[in-house]
Amino acid sequence: MQTRLSSCLRSFTFALLICGSANALSQSRLPPGVRGPDSAMATRSVSNYLMLERKLFHALDAGHRDAVAGMLDDGFGVRAATAQDEMATADWLKSESGDTNITSIVRDLAVREFDDVAVVSFLLDRRRNTKAKSVVATHFIVDVWRQSTRRLMARYVARPDRSAPPPSRPTGRE
Repeated sequence: MQTRLSSCLRSFTFALLICGSANALSQSRLPPGVRGPDSAMATRSVSNYLMLERKLFHALDAGHRDAVAGMLDDGFGVRAATAQDEMATADWLKSESGDTNITSIVRDLAVREFDDVAVVSFLLDRRRNTKAKSVVATHFIVDVWRQSTRRLMARYVARPDRSAPPPSRPTGRE
Protein backbone atom coordinates (compact mmCIF):
# COMPACT_ATOMS: atom_id res chain seq x y z
CA MET A 1 0.00 0.00 0.00
CA GLN A 2 2.81 2.39 0.90
CA THR A 3 4.64 1.79 -2.43
CA ARG A 4 1.45 2.52 -4.33
CA LEU A 5 0.96 5.78 -2.38
CA SER A 6 4.59 6.68 -2.99
CA SER A 7 4.18 5.99 -6.74
CA CYS A 8 1.06 8.19 -6.90
CA LEU A 9 2.84 10.97 -5.02
CA ARG A 10 5.81 10.84 -7.46
CA SER A 11 3.41 10.92 -10.46
CA PHE A 12 1.54 13.88 -8.98
CA THR A 13 4.81 15.74 -8.28
CA PHE A 14 6.01 15.05 -11.83
CA ALA A 15 2.72 16.37 -13.27
CA LEU A 16 3.02 19.54 -11.15
CA LEU A 17 6.59 20.05 -12.36
CA ILE A 18 5.52 19.75 -16.01
CA CYS A 19 2.60 22.17 -15.51
CA GLY A 20 4.86 24.67 -13.75
CA SER A 21 7.43 24.48 -16.55
CA ALA A 22 4.77 25.00 -19.23
CA ASN A 23 3.41 28.00 -17.32
CA ALA A 24 6.89 29.55 -17.03
CA LEU A 25 7.44 29.16 -20.77
CA SER A 26 4.14 30.86 -21.58
CA GLN A 27 4.89 34.01 -19.51
CA SER A 28 5.15 37.31 -21.40
CA ARG A 29 8.57 38.26 -22.70
CA LEU A 30 10.22 41.65 -22.78
CA PRO A 31 10.36 43.55 -26.07
CA PRO A 32 13.53 42.87 -28.08
CA GLY A 33 16.50 44.72 -26.64
CA VAL A 34 14.95 45.42 -23.23
CA ARG A 35 16.98 44.35 -20.27
CA GLY A 36 14.55 43.77 -17.42
CA PRO A 37 15.01 43.07 -13.72
CA ASP A 38 15.60 39.58 -12.42
CA SER A 39 11.85 38.98 -12.67
CA ALA A 40 12.12 39.72 -16.44
CA MET A 41 9.22 42.17 -16.42
CA ALA A 42 9.41 45.73 -17.73
CA THR A 43 6.75 48.21 -16.74
CA ARG A 44 4.02 48.93 -19.24
CA SER A 45 5.15 52.57 -19.49
CA VAL A 46 8.75 51.60 -20.23
CA SER A 47 7.63 49.12 -22.89
CA ASN A 48 5.24 51.61 -24.51
CA TYR A 49 7.66 54.52 -24.64
CA LEU A 50 10.58 52.34 -25.66
CA MET A 51 8.48 51.26 -28.64
CA LEU A 52 7.63 54.90 -29.48
CA GLU A 53 11.26 56.06 -29.15
CA ARG A 54 12.51 53.20 -31.33
CA LYS A 55 9.84 53.94 -33.93
CA LEU A 56 10.90 57.59 -33.95
CA PHE A 57 14.61 56.77 -34.33
CA HIS A 58 14.01 54.15 -37.01
CA ALA A 59 12.05 56.74 -39.00
CA LEU A 60 14.79 59.34 -38.44
CA ASP A 61 17.59 56.93 -39.41
CA ALA A 62 15.69 55.90 -42.56
CA GLY A 63 14.96 59.51 -43.54
CA HIS A 64 11.16 59.20 -43.32
CA ARG A 65 10.41 62.82 -42.42
CA ASP A 66 6.65 62.46 -42.88
CA ALA A 67 6.51 59.59 -40.39
CA VAL A 68 8.56 61.59 -37.90
CA ALA A 69 6.42 64.71 -38.39
CA GLY A 70 3.33 62.61 -37.64
CA MET A 71 4.77 61.76 -34.22
CA LEU A 72 5.45 65.41 -33.28
CA ASP A 73 3.08 67.74 -31.47
CA ASP A 74 2.21 71.11 -33.04
CA GLY A 75 4.39 73.10 -30.63
CA PHE A 76 7.33 70.66 -30.75
CA GLY A 77 10.74 72.10 -30.00
CA VAL A 78 14.28 70.85 -29.37
CA ARG A 79 16.67 72.38 -26.85
CA ALA A 80 20.31 71.32 -26.80
CA ALA A 81 22.83 72.02 -24.06
CA THR A 82 25.20 73.46 -26.67
CA ALA A 83 22.75 75.98 -28.21
CA GLN A 84 21.22 79.15 -26.84
CA ASP A 85 17.96 78.97 -28.74
CA GLU A 86 15.37 76.31 -29.37
CA MET A 87 15.84 74.53 -32.70
CA ALA A 88 12.96 74.76 -35.17
CA THR A 89 11.28 71.50 -36.11
CA ALA A 90 12.28 71.75 -39.78
CA ASP A 91 15.95 72.40 -38.87
CA TRP A 92 15.93 69.50 -36.42
CA LEU A 93 14.41 67.13 -39.00
CA LYS A 94 17.02 68.20 -41.54
CA SER A 95 19.91 67.66 -39.11
CA GLU A 96 18.66 64.31 -37.78
CA SER A 97 17.38 62.37 -40.77
CA GLY A 98 18.73 60.85 -43.91
CA ASP A 99 22.11 59.40 -42.85
CA THR A 100 21.74 55.65 -43.43
CA ASN A 101 25.18 54.97 -41.90
CA ILE A 102 23.84 55.80 -38.42
CA THR A 103 22.27 53.27 -36.08
CA SER A 104 20.47 54.54 -32.96
CA ILE A 105 20.25 52.46 -29.79
CA VAL A 106 18.05 53.55 -26.87
CA ARG A 107 19.17 52.38 -23.42
CA ASP A 108 18.54 53.06 -19.73
CA LEU A 109 15.04 54.37 -20.42
CA ALA A 110 12.93 55.66 -17.51
CA VAL A 111 9.39 57.07 -17.56
CA ARG A 112 7.58 59.43 -15.17
CA GLU A 113 3.89 60.06 -15.84
CA PHE A 114 2.02 63.20 -14.74
CA ASP A 115 -1.64 63.44 -15.81
CA ASP A 116 -1.48 63.66 -19.63
CA VAL A 117 2.29 64.15 -19.77
CA ALA A 118 5.02 61.51 -19.76
CA VAL A 119 8.64 62.50 -19.18
CA VAL A 120 10.93 59.93 -20.78
CA SER A 121 14.67 60.03 -20.16
CA PHE A 122 17.26 57.75 -21.72
CA LEU A 123 20.74 57.41 -23.15
CA LEU A 124 21.00 57.28 -26.92
CA ASP A 125 23.99 55.63 -28.53
CA ARG A 126 24.35 56.76 -32.14
CA ARG A 127 26.74 54.53 -34.03
CA ARG A 128 28.18 55.82 -37.31
CA ASN A 129 29.52 52.98 -39.42
CA THR A 130 32.31 53.84 -41.83
CA LYS A 131 34.70 51.65 -43.78
CA ALA A 132 37.56 52.46 -41.44
CA LYS A 133 35.83 52.16 -38.05
CA SER A 134 32.65 52.50 -36.05
CA VAL A 135 32.21 55.65 -33.94
CA VAL A 136 29.71 55.85 -31.08
CA ALA A 137 28.36 59.14 -29.71
CA THR A 138 26.21 59.00 -26.57
CA HIS A 139 23.55 61.61 -25.81
CA PHE A 140 21.36 62.08 -22.75
CA ILE A 141 17.81 62.84 -23.92
CA VAL A 142 14.67 63.89 -22.09
CA ASP A 143 11.50 63.67 -24.17
CA VAL A 144 8.13 65.06 -23.10
CA TRP A 145 5.21 63.12 -24.59
CA ARG A 146 1.49 63.93 -24.55
CA GLN A 147 -0.03 60.63 -23.47
CA SER A 148 -3.51 61.11 -24.97
CA THR A 149 -2.21 61.71 -28.51
CA ARG A 150 1.12 59.84 -28.19
CA ARG A 151 2.91 62.82 -29.74
CA LEU A 152 6.28 64.24 -28.78
CA MET A 153 5.95 67.77 -27.34
CA ALA A 154 9.56 68.64 -26.51
CA ARG A 155 13.07 67.19 -26.58
CA TYR A 156 16.07 68.18 -24.46
CA VAL A 157 19.50 66.90 -25.52
CA ALA A 158 22.88 66.94 -23.81
CA ARG A 159 26.10 65.19 -24.70
CA PRO A 160 27.86 64.10 -21.50
CA ASP A 161 31.65 64.19 -21.24
CA ARG A 162 31.47 60.52 -20.45
CA SER A 163 28.42 58.35 -20.13
CA ALA A 164 27.67 55.44 -17.89
CA PRO A 165 28.56 52.10 -19.46
CA PRO A 166 25.78 49.60 -20.09
CA PRO A 167 25.05 47.70 -16.86
CA SER A 168 26.53 44.25 -16.46
CA ARG A 169 23.31 43.10 -14.73
CA PRO A 170 19.76 43.84 -15.89
CA THR A 171 18.20 46.91 -14.26
CA GLY A 172 14.64 46.96 -15.60
CA ARG A 173 15.33 49.96 -17.84
CA GLU A 174 16.37 49.94 -21.44
